Amino acid sequence: MLDLVRTSKIPLTDQIVDGLAAMIGRGQLAEGTRLPSVRRLSRQLGVSAFTVVTAYDRLAASGTIEPRAGTGFFVARRAADPGLASIEAPPETPDTALSLARAALDLAPIAVPAGAGYLPPEWMADGLPASVVAKVARREGGILSPCPAPGLPALREQLVQRLQQNGVPAKIGNVVVTLGATQAFDVIIRSLLAPGDTVVVEDPGYFVLFAQLARAGLKLLAVPREADGPDMEALEEICRLHRPRAIFVQTLLHNPTGTSISPAKCHRLLTLAEKHDALIVEDDAYGDLAEAGAIRLAQIGGLERVLHVGSFTKTLSPGFRVGFVAAPLGLVPRLIEEKLLSVLSAPALPEAIVAEVLATGRFRRHIAQLRRRIDKAHAQARKALAATGIRIDGDRSEGLFLWTRVPDEVDVDALVRRGREAGILLAKGALFSPSGRHSQHLRFNAYHASNPMLGKFLAREIA
Repeated sequence: MLDLVRTSKIPLTDQIVDGLAAMIGRGQLAEGTRLPSVRRLSRQLGVSAFTVVTAYDRLAASGTIEPRAGTGFFVARRAADPGLASIEAPPETPDTALSLARAALDLAPIAVPAGAGYLPPEWMADGLPASVVAKVARREGGILSPCPAPGLPALREQLVQRLQQNGVPAKIGNVVVTLGATQAFDVIIRSLLAPGDTVVVEDPGYFVLFAQLARAGLKLLAVPREADGPDMEALEEICRLHRPRAIFVQTLLHNPTGTSISPAKCHRLLTLAEKHDALIVEDDAYGDLAEAGAIRLAQIGGLERVLHVGSFTKTLSPGFRVGFVAAPLGLVPRLIEEKLLSVLSAPALPEAIVAEVLATGRFRRHIAQLRRRIDKAHAQARKALAATGIRIDGDRSEGLFLWTRVPDEVDVDALVRRGREAGILLAKGALFSPSGRHSQHLRFNAYHASNPMLGKFLAREIA
């Protein structure tokens, strides 16, 4: 029935699966044909019954064969092709914040994700090696038990240690683990803000957050982001006139400008928030990539009115949706309640793996390596982009992103569209600007910005 090659590097189980599937596909085994029993086929092929059972199980899982209780395995009937490819293909959408987010996650048609927000997978390998994943998965009980609503205690303890090392006076009761920073923002918005509330955001700033706030029915007021943080005079005027409920701010390695807030502005911001009774939501998703000793708002002001949001998505893996909120104790029960209502229980395995990476010191070494790589990529990106006629805003930017301006005569929308046609993902500045002030800007990923294919495209289009 089948000829197995025992000297082949292909496992015997794979050879049986591929051989039977090929015979069924060619019509040598018609629909409804009964296959040999496990014992009979194992004798015919000279393999163990376990090998045959495994092969049959895999064929049944793919729908190629079907088991029938008490009678054996049969070739399954072929279902009519429903044309799923055309049904599931996403419709064309305008260049919006959500379309950029979706394109950055589904990079199949993209050759150069120049505007994406993720580091390359090969840079992540030392942070999450297969050996760590296997070690955690082998532990008895842990990953099979439900994950507590605030998050795994082992991970929360590690997060508290890291926060305290950064000068943030957190205890385990302050910390709620989330599915990345995006869910952290969602939980904060849903539990602490109400439709019609006024909130302050930075301009430019994180485009997905803008979409979340707008969808929740909140009124967004934009404060310009300067090289050393928000424009404090503009922010003070907004607070005086509108008394916002919350101020959303990125302290370190701001997305998209790559700048950090000065300690002086941190103090002014905290004083202003206290004076006008506003919460501060500190986005620290990129803070681990900042130099040691960098100043955070939660470090200066504690957690009395600051909600500190962190994430491991950018530094360990986009596939590991692990983030957290460190919040005032009085607000934590509302955050947990909202998390329960949205996901009930998060997967324990990613949280256990992150806890292991933190506890062993691997994360510290991994971050040090990432910083070196990003610094080198940043310098190369500046040189490559300058050669295309694009101007880079500011000399103080660091980290993953470069915030650039294209000449006024360039149609940015058309440039982004032609880039997509050429397999290049560009992120236009208007998506990062709630006021529309940055329509001639582009955000670049430092790793991809020096790609020769991107350089040739930009030089040609801008010239």
